[in-house]
Amino acid sequence: MKTLEERIIPLLFEGYNQYEIAAILKQEGIKPFSLSSVEKELKMIRKVYGAKTMFHLGSILTRKKILNGGK
Repeated sequence: MKTLEERIIPLLFEGYNQYEIAAILKQEGIKPFSLSSVEKELKMIRKVYGAKTMFHLGSILTRKKILNGGK
């Protein structure tokens, strides 16, 4: 996983939406942090994991033990 993906996935797991994720990235000084960048990254993450929706992505990442830290 690349850095932006590594930061976005846990934020999704915590329940943040795209607007909130963009704000958090900006606050943490992680670039790119624009809403458009977050949307593009989420689209790419969904494509990589073959997810049709954000809910589907959450299900896939949980099954693969990516969201819960491998526990």
